Amino acid sequence: MRFSDVQHQERALSIVRRALSSGRTHHAYLFEGPEGIGKELAARALAARLLCEEADRKPDADACGRCRSCRLFAADNHPDFHLIHRGLHKQHPERNIRAGKGLFLVVDVIRHFLIERASTTPNLGIRRVFLLRDAERMNEGAQNALLKTLEEPPGNACLILVTSSAERLLPTIRSRCQCIPFNLLPPKYVEEQLQALGNVEPAAARTLAAVAQGRLGAALQWHRIGLLTALAQVSQALANGLADNPETFGKTLLEIARELAIRTVEETGHFAEEPLNGDENGETTRSKTGSKTIETDQLRAALKLVLLLIAAIYRDALIVQSAGEITLRALPPELTAVDTLAGDADADQLAERIQAIATAERMLDRNVAPQLTCEHLAIALTGELPAA
Repeated sequence: MRFSDVQHQERALSIVRRALSSGRTHHAYLFEGPEGIGKELAARALAARLLCEEADRKPDADACGRCRSCRLFAADNHPDFHLIHRGLHKQHPERNIRAGKGLFLVVDVIRHFLIERASTTPNLGIRRVFLLRDAERMNEGAQNALLKTLEEPPGNACLILVTSSAERLLPTIRSRCQCIPFNLLPPKYVEEQLQALGNVEPAAARTLAAVAQGRLGAALQWHRIGLLTALAQVSQALANGLADNPETFGKTLLEIARELAIRTVEETGHFAEEPLNGDENGETTRSKTGSKTIETDQLRAALKLVLLLIAAIYRDALIVQSAGEITLRALPPELTAVDTLAGDADADQLAERIQAIATAERMLDRNVAPQLTCEHLAIALTGELPAA
């Protein structure tokens, strides 16, 4: 892993390089910014450099890539590098923890895989490095447990917290880390990388880059799961006026979300290990692949993608409505209902619709049932309900 692999994040990398050059690296970093912009790639580059064993290397240079430590790191087999993520609950020694769904990073996972190991002697070099993915998914108990480690850090441990929602972390957590902000990538760069890395057709790359708004990692995954197919389906639902029938609209959006969720877990392999009985909202969804199931958290994540598509369509409609210039639109007319929506509402009404979509996303975050969320959104999109 090299810092040079991280593109268009000069400010973030300059902070990291200055710390390395001074020889006074912080015991805890918080890499914050939207998903898919290179935060974890930069975190891995920093981890590789901190673990590199080449003594004569410039402090702010990349890891050498040749020493024993670098070879182990590249093979994902370094005993002093620990990737902390929600899926670790399946490796916990206690059966009741393994039986959980892993929706959050719970205190038992943080204690066993991070806190206890942070205080032990490194196996190879002079430090251990912990990369905490999706740090905002720690529940309050886990964050409070980690706080003591941040307040009294072991001298041989470095923690790198990576998050796309720093506001969901406790202020005391944020204040004890050196915050490294990461920015959205240039849309043209995202478009070019989609074509180079994902072999995406130019027209599709332009559309995905417009929807992703500077998040390359997200755009690449969305291409793999067929997000543009979902975009056409969502647009058709809006063009057909399904929002006038909230129940049908909700069912349509949920079906699109289910298909996205199925394609996502087929692409990642993250199906539930056992059939589920459903949660309090009855939102367990069985896929088309036998006994494999889609968990509630996966369905909600896919539904947020559907909401993102609706917001993109309405934003384009607002651009067309306000500017009167079709050339300013980001999404292709053959895939969207932009012209229909732009002709049916004025700029203020379209702005209210966009706010209604943001409200629907907050409802999902508050665990409101997805069907009810979609029905509430349908009523708001018809102008019969306040946006917030």
